[in-house]
Amino acid sequence: MKLIVVTPAGREKYLGVLSHHVLKSSRVHEWHLWDNCRNEQDRAYLRQLASADSRIKIKTLSGANGKNDAIGRFFRFCDDPDAFYLRLDDDIVFLEDGFFEKYMERVLTERGSALWYAPLIINNAICNTFIKYLSAVQIEGPLTCQAMCPFSWSHPTFPLAMHPVLIEAARTGRLGDFRVPDREVKASRFSINAIGFFGSEIVELGDLFHPLGDEEEWFSAVLPVKLGRPGKVFGDLIAAHFSFYPQEKALLGTTILEDYYHLAGLPAPVYKKTVVRLKDRLRPWKKYRNGTPPKYTITLPKDRADPKR
Repeated sequence: MKLIVVTPAGREKYLGVLSHHVLKSSRVHEWHLWDNCRNEQDRAYLRQLASADSRIKIKTLSGANGKNDAIGRFFRFCDDPDAFYLRLDDDIVFLEDGFFEKYMERVLTERGSALWYAPLIINNAICNTFIKYLSAVQIEGPLTCQAMCPFSWSHPTFPLAMHPVLIEAARTGRLGDFRVPDREVKASRFSINAIGFFGSEIVELGDLFHPLGDEEEWFSAVLPVKLGRPGKVFGDLIAAHFSFYPQEKALLGTTILEDYYHLAGLPAPVYKKTVVRLKDRLRPWKKYRNGTPPKYTITLPKDRADPKR
């Protein structure tokens, strides 16, 4: 079965590392870049990528200018019944070695058991909860099992603590510490940073498949409820999502993005760093829009996890 990766694109600073992971895999038949760029520089980068690999196809829609409400309309291009479509956000910054091969093996084995299939996503609020309670990784700090968790989603402190631990685990061969059993997601919103569907089911569902508004709510919660079919998270496959919008500014003020590039063996990206103004540094009493950021301590277990995990 053909694997077609689709990405609402795109921000060059993230696509540089995502393209490395996608294009190095021969299992990827095509990569569709949905042009939802915010500026011409990013749009030019899409064309640069496409010129370097014939598997890349740029898909365009009128009115797509970087806003989220345009993304759902791009699913009209997912119309091949002989393909499996894997949607990856443009800021997926890490995929474990052999990801696409393992993912498709799991998908084909599990066909019919769920409506959609996702890996275990680092910095995804539902998956954060799975990791806290089901993996060997030790997480101290508040979490709720909600897509827009008021703690881990609404503030940068969780990904600031989690990303370095994931990077260290990848460097030292300890990704097994993160793995969890598969879990179904029913009647619950799930941030669709990485989510896949069979093309045959998209075609069969026709207009019912396509969202009229919020694509994330529709695909992860409403459509599964309407069809009586859950989504499924493959707990043994790891991907990392860089940030949600309340987190991005703080994360871009660190070296975390560069660290993911270095982990992939790539030179660091060039982008505008976030600078905290001096007056903000001197105002510790300044109120945060989403409340006081929670504190997290995240560590790998002192004793190496069971390698079978």
